[in-house]
Amino acid sequence: MRPFTAFLVGFLTLAALVFAPSQSLRPASAQSENSTTPSATTPADTVDVTVSPRESSELLPGQDLLLTVAVHNNTDAAIPLGRVDVYLAELALTTRAALDNWLRPDADANSGDQVMSVPMAGIIAPGASTTISVTVPADSVGLTEQNAWGARGIAAILSADDVVQAEGRGTFVWSQGSAMTPVALATILPITTPASSTGLITAKALESYTSSVGLLSRQLDGAIDAPTATIAIDPQIIASIRVLGTAAPASALAWLDRLAAASNDIFPLSYADADIALQAQAGAATLLAPTSFDPAIDASRFVVPSATPIPETSTDPTDVPIVTSRTKAQTSSSPPPPPPQTLTPTPTPTVEPGQTVIPSTSDLLSWNYTSTAIAWPAAGQAARTDLDVFAASGLTTTILSSGNVEQSDVFTPNTALTLPTGLGLVSDSPLSAAIRAAAEATTDEEWRVNVAEAASLLAIVSAENPNAARTLLVTFDRSSPTTATRVGQTLAALDGAAWSNAASLQSALAATPATTVNFQGEAIDSNRVTLARSLLEREGALAEFATILANPAAITAPARLDLLALLDTTWTTQTSVWEDQVRASLAASFDVMHAVTVTTRGPIIVVGSKVDLRITLNNALDQAVTVRTEIVPSNGRLVVGDTLETIIQPNSAQAVSVPLSAAVGNGDVVLRVTLFTLNGTPLGQPAPIDVSVRADWEGVGASIFAILVIGFFGFGIWRNIVRRRRERAGEASAAAEPAKAEAEADV
Repeated sequence: MRPFTAFLVGFLTLAALVFAPSQSLRPASAQSENSTTPSATTPADTVDVTVSPRESSELLPGQDLLLTVAVHNNTDAAIPLGRVDVYLAELALTTRAALDNWLRPDADANSGDQVMSVPMAGIIAPGASTTISVTVPADSVGLTEQNAWGARGIAAILSADDVVQAEGRGTFVWSQGSAMTPVALATILPITTPASSTGLITAKALESYTSSVGLLSRQLDGAIDAPTATIAIDPQIIASIRVLGTAAPASALAWLDRLAAASNDIFPLSYADADIALQAQAGAATLLAPTSFDPAIDASRFVVPSATPIPETSTDPTDVPIVTSRTKAQTSSSPPPPPPQTLTPTPTPTVEPGQTVIPSTSDLLSWNYTSTAIAWPAAGQAARTDLDVFAASGLTTTILSSGNVEQSDVFTPNTALTLPTGLGLVSDSPLSAAIRAAAEATTDEEWRVNVAEAASLLAIVSAENPNAARTLLVTFDRSSPTTATRVGQTLAALDGAAWSNAASLQSALAATPATTVNFQGEAIDSNRVTLARSLLEREGALAEFATILANPAAITAPARLDLLALLDTTWTTQTSVWEDQVRASLAASFDVMHAVTVTTRGPIIVVGSKVDLRITLNNALDQAVTVRTEIVPSNGRLVVGDTLETIIQPNSAQAVSVPLSAAVGNGDVVLRVTLFTLNGTPLGQPAPIDVSVRADWEGVGASIFAILVIGFFGFGIWRNIVRRRRERAGEASAAAEPAKAEAEADV
């Protein structure tokens, strides 16, 4: 019967094309809308055709098949008048492989049976698009209650001048309205920000992200529109808003309040969404977390205003008062946490107006999470040993992608599986890809095509083993897509299907673990692991160096936050940029660890058997440091005194005196001056100082000095004797002159 129907429809359509006047080529069952805006997804220099159900992916007996065919001409030439032929796949799509082969066929794949032919309304200009609404009568579809329900394939072929221009394929679900076993669909929506090299989001960036059209606002909109979806949030966002105190943007505080009021289940990602598998494979024994936010806190932003009421007594240990954000309402759809095992209420300290209340690290990171035991490594990158690191860090449930498991059964299993260290949840990669594509669709036809594929996948799972209820898990992209604006619309469309029900994460956790799925370890690229290992080793060295400071956290706390930011999973898509950022970070920390140096250089001449050598130490940090100075001579000509402990003030130099003793005559000595922490860790490489020892110059100098003294005093005595003799001779001569004058007068 169906071949005859197809032949009759084709004959009548051909007759209409031949005899109808040109202005009335559009049949009653087809409506066309022309547009000059090309599709954003159409490849360059191609003609693209898409076909999808117009209103619903479900088709019941007796219903006409309502389709939308979109044609995008992305070439430089116009497409002449032609037609669109609609085909129905000969067989039902009963497996995932059959569905994939239908939607992504080989060049010579069979398009099925033709059920409709629709003439185009006009020429399609270069760069233009045309949308055609096609109604295939129920009789032409040819499906009856005798046909098993499930996914079916449809195709639309555009022909012009008897030449096939393009073919598009889609799906719908033939449903008899009979009892089905719905597939429970759990969804995880990550809320993250773009990768950065710093561990806190700036106020300016937060203001942009939380604006009405900002990235975080759009992500939260999608989650709130899908109330059964679970939110996986980066704690960096929460801490970055709270750490700003009264300087936090109003939009960011409002966003935080919206998150607190959301009914979704919520669990935390690693801080800055740091790649936990990368940490484990780089050698971390446990996963890294922030150590302190104190260096980023401005105390003036945490002064309690006079209008702030005094908090009431609280017995909830998770109810932490934060000055900059209102307390999260207990609106989670999950069961409330058990009451604390105490008989006496613990009063909250009274906060007086004008008092400065500095939040602790736990205050800034606290949230009313549904669970804090979930690990979510990057897709397909978890190794076997990583699971031990996750478990050692308190994460006993691991979310895996299909690439991290191996399945031995032909039927789609439950999302849950048993791992050596706890429970695993496997994200269904093909289903996730279809739902992500629908959520990120920029046009209605693109959205309909991807929703139909997702609905067909769920129908295949439901029909392949109708006696077994299954729970599947879908995850959204971690890279913060800016175009995922149809999350709620997509999940609502799937939830409306008879063969699919939205489910919570708790349902997925409670599902019976699959016995036909095994964990398959995958290793991360060795170059990436090597660089990550360098970051971890650098942090250890920096922590040792920081012990010379009165407040080591001033260096180690920001360094930890920046390290976590550099391990962000979204850096995997920016390999070269990430490598540059890692090298820049390593160089910056190298400069910090070499900020305390020995500035004295030789050569220095040491004269004498015992002297005090003055060596200058420089501190380029903005904190005082305490170091030990150790001096080792290259030979035995000099003996150095004990190691010195010195305090060097911030951004200054300090001279220290080192007692030296000459031991074996004269000669050259190299003093190797090394700075150490108080724990004995060397600070950089030894600084060499060239010293020339002249120990015997002390006796020679004394002799010369004695000769000079004796000569000086001897010369003085000699001068005095000569002067006195002259004086006496002068006196005698003066006395003789009168006598001589008298003698001459007598004559």
